[in-house]
Amino acid sequence: MAPGCDRVDLAHDIPPGDIRWGAILLERLVRLMPRDSVTVAVVDPGVGTNRHAAAVELEWGKVIVGPDNGLLGLAAARHAATRAVSVTPGNASPNSVSDTFHGRDVFAPAGCRIVTGTPLEQIGPAFDPAELIQPQQPGAVARPGTLEAVVVGVDRFGNLALWAGPEDLMATGLADGTRVWVASAEGGRSQATVGRTFADVPRGALLAYVDSHGLVSVALNGGSAEERVRATTGEVIALMRQE
Repeated sequence: MAPGCDRVDLAHDIPPGDIRWGAILLERLVRLMPRDSVTVAVVDPGVGTNRHAAAVELEWGKVIVGPDNGLLGLAAARHAATRAVSVTPGNASPNSVSDTFHGRDVFAPAGCRIVTGTPLEQIGPAFDPAELIQPQQPGAVARPGTLEAVVVGVDRFGNLALWAGPEDLMATGLADGTRVWVASAEGGRSQATVGRTFADVPRGALLAYVDSHGLVSVALNGGSAEERVRATTGEVIALMRQE
């Protein structure tokens, strides 16, 4: 449907059904896309149900297309969504629509039509972008000497990304070089150091740092923090100053 367009495969390593991590990655990656691009995102465990399909225009004319199940909400909120439409399957694709493969039959065709010039209003009826569902993101709890936050993602190295930013870490007073405990429900307590780079700790030691996308994270130099801390996506861990 769009043979002359450049196609960029942004990510295929999101855990199946993990809408929250998909929303975080989409918000990160759409920043990198050029003006007037269309990004199709599909993490859709509710495919075939009454959840809406949406196309949302962001700043710089960028458009994101996908299920309105929380996947699109974070990017829409942080990248100045200007308008949104509910994708009508018959308007998006000339072919029949499977009940269980809307990535192929609804979202990708809608993206192709938009990027080749079809106005959003011809894709489906408009609705207020503020109505887009937001991913469930429990807020971090920051107090002097302690940060508690949910693990929202684990990368292939086993680094644990927390739903907390540098402002949360600053509020705790845990500056670079501070020794902390990393505590989880299953793993007990492990020693770590707050720092900026992996080289700030010896090989085999834990590091608490702000990752390249602005999330407080926990890494193990030369290994997997997920295995050391024994915590994974959806669990709350705490960073606590060692007294």
